Amino acid sequence: MNLTQYIVFIFSTIILLSCAQIRPLTGGEKDAEPPKELESTPINGATNFIEKTITVEFDEFIKLTNVTSQLIVSPLMETPPEIMVKGKKLVIKLQSDLSENTTYSLNFGNAITDITESNIFPNYKYVFSTGSYIDSLSYSGTVLNAFDLSKKESIYVLLYDQFEDSIPLKELPRYVALTDKEGKYAITNIAQGEYKFFAIKDINSNYLFDLPNEEIAFMDKTIFIDSVSSENTIHLFEEESELQFLKKTENKLFGKIDIQLNLPANDLIITPLEQRFEKKWYIEDRNTTGDSLTMWLLIKDAFDNLEIEIKDGNEVIDTANVRIIQSDEFTDTTLLISTNIKSSFDLNQNVIIELPRPLINYQLDSILFYEDSVLIAVESIKVIGVTKLELAYNFMENKEYELFVPPGTFEDVFGLKNDTIYSKFKTKKEADYGIINLTVTPSFSENYIIQLFQKEKLIQETYLKDSAEVQYKYLLPGDYGLKLIIDKNNNQKWNTGNYIEGLQPEKVIYYEKDIKIRANWDNDISWIVNE
Repeated sequence: MNLTQYIVFIFSTIILLSCAQIRPLTGGEKDAEPPKELESTPINGATNFIEKTITVEFDEFIKLTNVTSQLIVSPLMETPPEIMVKGKKLVIKLQSDLSENTTYSLNFGNAITDITESNIFPNYKYVFSTGSYIDSLSYSGTVLNAFDLSKKESIYVLLYDQFEDSIPLKELPRYVALTDKEGKYAITNIAQGEYKFFAIKDINSNYLFDLPNEEIAFMDKTIFIDSVSSENTIHLFEEESELQFLKKTENKLFGKIDIQLNLPANDLIITPLEQRFEKKWYIEDRNTTGDSLTMWLLIKDAFDNLEIEIKDGNEVIDTANVRIIQSDEFTDTTLLISTNIKSSFDLNQNVIIELPRPLINYQLDSILFYEDSVLIAVESIKVIGVTKLELAYNFMENKEYELFVPPGTFEDVFGLKNDTIYSKFKTKKEADYGIINLTVTPSFSENYIIQLFQKEKLIQETYLKDSAEVQYKYLLPGDYGLKLIIDKNNNQKWNTGNYIEGLQPEKVIYYEKDIKIRANWDNDISWIVNE
């Protein structure tokens, strides 16, 4: 090999070795673009449509996600279309005969995504007409919960071109839409005409209002659609069940059976079916609304299961079989007591003593109360139900108090007694609180309820008529809200609606913004309420 050949050989080797070096692969930029529609056959927006198969081609491979729940076909077809994916193509096979001179829309919601990064093609819609033109009218708005005005997602909004009262119970709608996360709906490609409007929470997905726990919203009168209409708000509610039933029966704590009904009972009677007792065998504790009852058993280890009959007067509601917790699972040796006392105590409340089980014996005279180390007498001690006591006292601001409960003051149904209870606390100052001075001027003549809330906690409820003034004192700093209920039947509570009876739920109105409370500050609010 001569010198020239040698030099060429060396250079060739270097180049080959350089080319052979392993370098990390780079995947390029991440695909963030959704699929794009290239063409459809027949064309999207076709008229005089007679085909049975629709093909839509995209610029990349696609897949379908939750298409059963996402796809809305309007008007409804007797048999839903068959949907499939073939590579980059979406294939729709129509299974039903189509009505004449009708515009159909197939809205896929967020069902279509690319196969690599799952980028969504949002609200893809294919529209065609069996007539000579595409209907272009639309009707849109928002579905809200009637009680708290929250936005309702996944609610079917329905238009009917039939007008019998039983229509939503028995017949399928002409047009359908589904609300999004913001409660928004849009029914599109509607033909001009008169319609009945409904919205339902369709639990069994059959487009009918046919289950007792399905929610509904309806308009009192038919609507005539002859243009694009938006901002149409409807209020969804669940009708009050006329049939009383047992919701829950359980024994989760030793000696305690909880019974819950769907409706209040006037005269709740519990009768054992298999056991017989010669003496009183339970203590009952009912809630204020009358729809739940706690049974505290006075017997133990007599049976593993208890079968009971639950009646409201002479009417049998249901029977229940409850597994009973045995005493060997109960490990308490003393009566544990809790209070609402904190180191900094609010001026506008009383002391609450709460016990885990009913009291059998108690020595209220043993309870000692001190104000700045001076023994004082509370105004009253009231037993609430069977497990609570309320100690009422007009607390002074910025004072130190002490509560002393000697051991053995309380005895529960199991014979357990309390240990010593000692709590020391100081009351807040008047200047720690803010005040709301509210003036309400309604535009309606009905009675109404005003509720003051902090977050979701009800602070105070007031029943009023005509223009009125309300003062809210002892409000800790924070954001508060006001809610007004038009109490049409004057029963001092919110009432739901009933479709067949033509009753709308009682109207709820919220004050336009949060009220920010600051310490030692008055807020003067004038609320002019328009129905």
